[in-house]
Amino acid sequence: MLNIEIPKKEHGTRLDRCIRRLLGQINQSVLEKFLRSGMILLDRKKAKSSTKVSYGQELNYSEKISFDEHFQVKKINKLKEKYYKNLFKKIFIQETSEYIAINKPSGLAVQGGSKQKFHIDDMLKCVSTNNVLLKLVHRIDKDTSGLLLLAKENKAANKFTSLFKDRKIIKIYLAIVSPCPNDDIGTIDLPLSKSGKKNYQRMSVDQNIGKRAITEYKVLDKVGSRVALVALYPKTGRTHQLRVHLEYINSPIVGDNKYRGLSEVYMSAQNLPDHKKLSQIKWVPNNIKNLQLHAYSIRISESETITAEVSEDFKQNLKFLGLKLPNKLHDIFI
Repeated sequence: MLNIEIPKKEHGTRLDRCIRRLLGQINQSVLEKFLRSGMILLDRKKAKSSTKVSYGQELNYSEKISFDEHFQVKKINKLKEKYYKNLFKKIFIQETSEYIAINKPSGLAVQGGSKQKFHIDDMLKCVSTNNVLLKLVHRIDKDTSGLLLLAKENKAANKFTSLFKDRKIIKIYLAIVSPCPNDDIGTIDLPLSKSGKKNYQRMSVDQNIGKRAITEYKVLDKVGSRVALVALYPKTGRTHQLRVHLEYINSPIVGDNKYRGLSEVYMSAQNLPDHKKLSQIKWVPNNIKNLQLHAYSIRISESETITAEVSEDFKQNLKFLGLKLPNKLHDIFI
């Protein structure tokens, strides 16, 4: 086995990213295989790709591995690089000495995969420089739009990762749901686990082996019992947590083709009640292509809150339904 010491600049980074910077590029699936088989070790022990490395640790790897030979990820071409740079300008919100905030559009994946042509990870390669290396410190679903924080270098990344882990950051999401929740204010405390086949896995409520998941919600506006605009505060960060929790209380998010709830209820095309201006409009949520879920704000401290404006599609749906978004939402769950 060959050995290399983890340098200071890599302290706190993910093992897979550290390997690529120190040893050369390698396809993620191949890298995972080498980690599982023990051909790549950390301090002579098996480790996961997501493990955070520390300065002074020893990276051990087989001399049989040819990183160039296994490299399958194509370099970003000029057209793609131009696309990413233009996209970055459009979705840029603000910048400080510690982070850059962006407003991710619905349909753009955060991480790459075999079926993802464009994703945030690739964009970071195009907009990062030698002086500033941007790092993802949290994630949102591909179909969810809204706020993403990109930390500058390892120190800031470690800070924000700890804040998220210790629940010291308050994230607020907005969603259009149908039908309305039975209660205007509530807390959903239901454990979640993953199930299903590889090609179609989904999260579900599981009281036996599920991990605890807590979501607070408040109805901001509604049209009778048919449709509502809700604010959501996920106190934990489980995969698809908001979508599963809302489905479970039979108020699935409009445009969600995976967690639909009782479709025969919310898919019925009845006239919207108790709303004279829209009395002739029929509301069929399945006609909405995009998931109506938006990561609206992140409250880092009492004096620092970042917001991401909702998309034009989201605004048009609110207008269509006669739903109004309140002006002040920053302290709604405090």
